[in-house]
Amino acid sequence: MSNAEGKNPPSPEERRSWISRLPFYYGWMMVPIAILAQMMTGVGQTYGVSVFNPSFRSSLEISLSQLTGAYMVGTLLAALPQAYIGSLMDRFGIRRTMAGVVFLLGLACAYISTVETLAALLIGFFLLRLLGQGALSLLSGNIPAMWFQKRLGTVTGVISSGVSASMAVVPPFFLFLISRFGWRTAYLLLGALVWTVLLPVLALVFRNHPGEVGQVMDGDASREEKPADRRDGSHSLTLEEARQSPAYWIPLLTTALWALIVTAVFFNLLPILSSQGVSNAAAAATYTTYAAASIAAQLIAGPLADRYPMRYFLSFCLAAIAAGVGVLMIADSALLAHGYAVLFGISSGVISVIHGTLWARFFGRAHLGKIRGSTVTAMVAGSSLGPFITGVIFDQTGSYRLSLGIFLALLIPAAAAALRVVNPRGRGEAL
Repeated sequence: MSNAEGKNPPSPEERRSWISRLPFYYGWMMVPIAILAQMMTGVGQTYGVSVFNPSFRSSLEISLSQLTGAYMVGTLLAALPQAYIGSLMDRFGIRRTMAGVVFLLGLACAYISTVETLAALLIGFFLLRLLGQGALSLLSGNIPAMWFQKRLGTVTGVISSGVSASMAVVPPFFLFLISRFGWRTAYLLLGALVWTVLLPVLALVFRNHPGEVGQVMDGDASREEKPADRRDGSHSLTLEEARQSPAYWIPLLTTALWALIVTAVFFNLLPILSSQGVSNAAAAATYTTYAAASIAAQLIAGPLADRYPMRYFLSFCLAAIAAGVGVLMIADSALLAHGYAVLFGISSGVISVIHGTLWARFFGRAHLGKIRGSTVTAMVAGSSLGPFITGVIFDQTGSYRLSLGIFLALLIPAAAAALRVVNPRGRGEAL
């Protein structure tokens, strides 16, 4: 079998490499790489792209409806190929697939810096969302599952906390580039940054899985290595088999709903709070609170996910965001606005741990790319619909309260349904 499937032993050259002389498990080297890769997705994430929205509207002379419509269509189209990108990972490994995605993402940043029309902007949104929010997030999110099993939840929590911390840095950094160089040059510089940070790391440091460096999962040298240790292939389910289980559909649909609601709220947060008497400065400050709460939740939930069933985490995540929506509906002061941010941050932290652990534990690693790719498709599609649905309802009613009320009504039964999710392989969810 191919080395990408984790079956071949390392070559003599690999065994003699500097990696074999390291005094620690090489999987720990993958943790900062995963954090860096997740940070670089900011060029295509809503919290990064939204910083450029005023520049897009002013330079292209388009309305808010045109901007959000292009963003929705571009994101919906970007959701479709994610399962295929995941299948490329299963076939060629994360390293080669991610290198191609990183190269194309840099070109996408260069392209969007040249747009002059709404149609060109739509194409730019499609490329950024396809490669940034979608493909690079998918691939980097699968890194810990390739190297860790017993401590997968803990490692995922650490990686996710690093990403949450970057959310407090990325928007101000983007704003600085725009103010200093203009929005077009800013995106050019961001594309160059993506290349400069990730391509050398992928070429020199990154490896797909422990088998490539003569190690075993978790670095547990005390046990005899088996083929299944490297990719868990003997117990893995295909995407078609996974789709026959409620353990696939319930997490997929509920996390897509989560993405829809979070994106809708973030995209409209300032006007929502402003309409309720909260200043823009106070509203913007809630992002810091959100990031802090998310980091704390990730560091706590990660180790717990190594011990307890995932259904409790999924249900708690949905209940937390439901509570956050409820607080947001009545947030007429800075204190309540920060209360919403805490609840949303907790929910975000928990769901990031869920993404990094549930799919590998429920369905194995041999087809993880394709399975997680299909779930990313659902989440990206959900995130594309959120701002548009909220905008349409606002145009009809002049208020955001109806949208928030609908979100709350959907989240309550979703949290209850999540409690029915059990591991279809019956091997113990914390293994």
